[in-house]
Amino acid sequence: MVWVERGLPVIPCSRTDKGPMVPGFGRDATAEQLRPFSDPETVWGWWSGRFKRAHVGILTGRGADGRGLVVIDLDMRKEGTDLPPEYDDASSGADVLERMATQAGEAWPDTYTVLTPSGGVHLYFRQPEEGPLIGCATGAGPTAPHLGPLIDVRGVGGLVIAAGSFSAAQGLPYRRASAPAVVPQPLPGWLLERLRPAAAPAAPAPRPAAVRALSTASRTDRYAAAALNGAAADVADAPEGERNRRLFAAARRLGELQDTAPAVLEESAVREQLLAAALRSGQSEREALRTIRSGWERGLSGRGAGAA
Repeated sequence: MVWVERGLPVIPCSRTDKGPMVPGFGRDATAEQLRPFSDPETVWGWWSGRFKRAHVGILTGRGADGRGLVVIDLDMRKEGTDLPPEYDDASSGADVLERMATQAGEAWPDTYTVLTPSGGVHLYFRQPEEGPLIGCATGAGPTAPHLGPLIDVRGVGGLVIAAGSFSAAQGLPYRRASAPAVVPQPLPGWLLERLRPAAAPAAPAPRPAAVRALSTASRTDRYAAAALNGAAADVADAPEGERNRRLFAAARRLGELQDTAPAVLEESAVREQLLAAALRSGQSEREALRTIRSGWERGLSGRGAGAA
């Protein structure tokens, strides 16, 4: 009942093969289907009735508040198991994880820890507070949340056997190894990065559509349209370090030309074109709008400056 009081669902599991003895907790289970696993009355009924000798399994992934645990299961290497060259000397998943931590320049994660009867280790962490919940994975694999050989991940749709459960096969219990005051901790940043799929790079903003002057337009209007298109292209292709300067210069130049072709260089049209170009180059909308406004107003105020 301790885990239920902490808002974490539990499930009766077989003492022979650790398999779940109650259905309905899978990866796609609804909140309604999961509710009995966190209900004190239901849980008490299971272990005081037909499941009184069952292992206590803790459902990972989701909790009563929507976010539960993710458990890193570090297995022992079995004789004859081949590993990638970089882990060939590893005797357990703990060795593999320790090497990963060293490569990341980080210490071994300090969190609620359970030693399994087979010699393995369970590291309990809280699911991240934001973003997608972490699911399950077994061993090495090309995509997250796979971590590496001899390491299993138990998140949404998974379960682990709680400390205190006794394994008849090994004649040993699952034993808590961390200090009594230690509880499941947030995932360290370096570990969370490995457990989450890499975000796909954002597609670049589309280039602004070219402004076209009517064939019947005046020569001045056609020139203004060409100037606007050229300025937008120059801003869109600006390298880092040049983006704001080019945007300001383009807005100022178009402001200076505005009274020669007011129908083409209307303020909102110029702003729309230059903003699309600035977003294409990687500038933020807020900063780009501020720069466009500043350059435009400077151009308007400087029209005719220096004329005899």
